[in-house]
Amino acid sequence: MSSKEFNRFASELVGQEVEVVTNNGTYTGTLEYVGSDSIILNTRVRGRRVRMVIRIALIIALFSLLTGIRFTL
Repeated sequence: MSSKEFNRFASELVGQEVEVVTNNGTYTGTLEYVGSDSIILNTRVRGRRVRMVIRIALIIALFSLLTGIRFTL
């Protein structure tokens, strides 16, 4: 699938709870923003709320926790 399709899918999930699987780990939180090469996820790290920037190139899969819909790169 193309990055354009990924951006379209991810943009529909902004404001929702998602799970992001990357080369470096799996993160769960609220998707805040989708850019051309990165996303911003509001999540918890060591119990603290943080805004995490994740490069799209590192994403293996993106799941909607509400609907279970999945996009795999």
